[in-house]
Amino acid sequence: MWYYIEDEQQRGPVMEADLEGLRRDGKINAETMVWREGLADWQPLREVQPAAGQPVQPGAPPLIGGAGVAQVACSQCGGVFPASEVIRYGGAAVCANCKPIFIQKLKEGANVPAVMDFAPFWTRFAAYFVDGIITTAISWIIMAFGGMIGGMIGGRSSFSAGAIIIPLTSMGLGLAARAAYFIYFIGKDGQTPGKKLCKIRVVNADGSQVSYGKATGRFFGYMLSTLILFIGFFMAAWDDEKRALHDRLCDTRVIKV
Repeated sequence: MWYYIEDEQQRGPVMEADLEGLRRDGKINAETMVWREGLADWQPLREVQPAAGQPVQPGAPPLIGGAGVAQVACSQCGGVFPASEVIRYGGAAVCANCKPIFIQKLKEGANVPAVMDFAPFWTRFAAYFVDGIITTAISWIIMAFGGMIGGMIGGRSSFSAGAIIIPLTSMGLGLAARAAYFIYFIGKDGQTPGKKLCKIRVVNADGSQVSYGKATGRFFGYMLSTLILFIGFFMAAWDDEKRALHDRLCDTRVIKV
């Protein structure tokens, strides 16, 4: 949220996340007159933010970033940064590199998007298509290798146990390889090779990095979306936040980078 300050030492617009730092530096105090959207008139900071009337602890960290969140995605450039290195504007995060331009746009009255820029359906489709080609190729290699071993073990009899068990095992390994592909890349930085090519990333609802556990759940969500005739994927076409079924199940979002 944007605050306007009227004080001898500090004047003009200031982001809410920067107020604590100004108090710590002695540039404003609990009696400093401020105004923000929604207030009928200027009021002392202590009236607007009751916590501002409390003594400032020297050396306390500024109130920026998300508590308990290791990394978040910048709403402007899509890059992933430690929570302590971003500022919060509304429900979105802004990194240090984007902050000067972001604040300048706010001062100029520009309509700055402070929310995540969700990836459209066709961009997601293109990324998944690329990932599908890669994972299918890997699966075929594993299945062909397993089938070759099964043929050698089975000998001439096509009904031998080896000729049945080995191909089934190779199919299971192919599925495991596909799972490992999506879980590793999504859990690592939210980008599979296909998503990286299309400049999109998977994040949590608050913009933070997806865990490997959630990446695992999201992969099984892929399978469910596939089992219902791919309707789970098409849900991203009409959802307000471009969420597919697996995004809804795991509370994730796919944003532009």
